[in-house]
Amino acid sequence: MAINLTGLASSNFSAFNQIQNRIDESGKQLISGERINDASVDPAGLQVLIDLQGQILGNNTAVRNSLDGISAIQIAEGGISQVNDSLQQIRELSIQAQNGTLNDNDRASLQKQADSLLEGIQDTLGQATFNGQSLLGEDGQLRLQTGPGSEDSQDVGTFNVESELDDLGLFSLDITSAGALDILDQSQDFLSNVSSEFGAAQNRLDSTINRLNESSLNQAASASRIGDTDYAKAISERTNAQIQQEVGIAIQAQANASRGLVLNLLGS
Repeated sequence: MAINLTGLASSNFSAFNQIQNRIDESGKQLISGERINDASVDPAGLQVLIDLQGQILGNNTAVRNSLDGISAIQIAEGGISQVNDSLQQIRELSIQAQNGTLNDNDRASLQKQADSLLEGIQDTLGQATFNGQSLLGEDGQLRLQTGPGSEDSQDVGTFNVESELDDLGLFSLDITSAGALDILDQSQDFLSNVSSEFGAAQNRLDSTINRLNESSLNQAASASRIGDTDYAKAISERTNAQIQQEVGIAIQAQANASRGLVLNLLGS
């Protein structure tokens, strides 16, 4: 009578391998903090995780782009603020110069001060640049990539403020003339409109940044649920597999002892 022990040994060996693989995989998860350490663990989950990580990286880059846009706007608004301050000083000089109690020398001195302020305005407008791009010296658009998709963009307008003010007659202003105050008022009204445009653009960018940050937080939470190790579960599974391994070894040792006993009986 033949006794077949090969099938039992092969079955046990396969079971031991499966248990050891579970122990190894849970060990990787505990060490790395990542549930998916290779594609074989969860192919579909890995693809979703990669997509989420790509979206998060895209959102973070878009936030930096939006912040660059806000920096450009703040430079432009700073330039406009300086110009407005100078216009206010010129307005005061013009009111003073049109006072009948002054003589020609007094008015000439006031005009010289005004001309110096006008030169300063032109310098300020020329220096309002961001990364070499003029913000107040030419009409145009700064296109910002404000999202992870190709369609996610936002334009920030630039303005040729110097040309517009020159057309109004500001840079050839005679502060003693009857129309000087009107020119100054028109100049300030124009600057107010430009400042409003920049303010609206900044509000849009602030809203975009808030939306991107919220989206990144939600995507990061989703990625964490998919890709991060559940330590309680991993420890539990590892402990369970180790117990099964120890029980299997004990059973195999008992089976080996029984097999030896059978062989001894058959040989006697």
